[in-house]
Amino acid sequence: MVVVIIGIVLTFSVLSLGGDRRGEELGREARQFTELLRLAAEQTVMRGEEWGVQISTDSYRFLVYTDKGWAVQEDDDLFRTRTLTEGTQLDVELEGREVVLGANLDTDSEDAADKNDADKLKPTLFILSSGEISPFVARFAAKETEQRFEVKADARGDLTVETPEH
Repeated sequence: MVVVIIGIVLTFSVLSLGGDRRGEELGREARQFTELLRLAAEQTVMRGEEWGVQISTDSYRFLVYTDKGWAVQEDDDLFRTRTLTEGTQLDVELEGREVVLGANLDTDSEDAADKNDADKLKPTLFILSSGEISPFVARFAAKETEQRFEVKADARGDLTVETPEH
């Protein structure tokens, strides 16, 4: 009987630790997204360019507006396409409305750029040359943990990372 109780306690302890690690990883991804947006806003001001962020349910990438339309940002490895950890789910709300995100991005950026397919290179969020960012809420979630993180931006480009109450 004692062995069974110890086994049950250890099982919950291991599951709990796994969930905590997954929650920490989720928080890291949300903070990374936030910091990349901050850096991108600084870059748009310094370069005088309009940028966008194309988001899918499991990845995101930065776009730059050129005289030929939207193109994948390839000047800096920092702004490369980011794929979220397996099992991480990302959803976005703009102006109080849920955005329907694609399942994944075409990760062959050269192929997408060559086709100049406006649908493939359509930003979800805009980062203006003034540093302003589309007001949005991005939610990072995972099945392995109940912890959630929300990245929020207001019209001035102020970004915050919050852990909403369940």
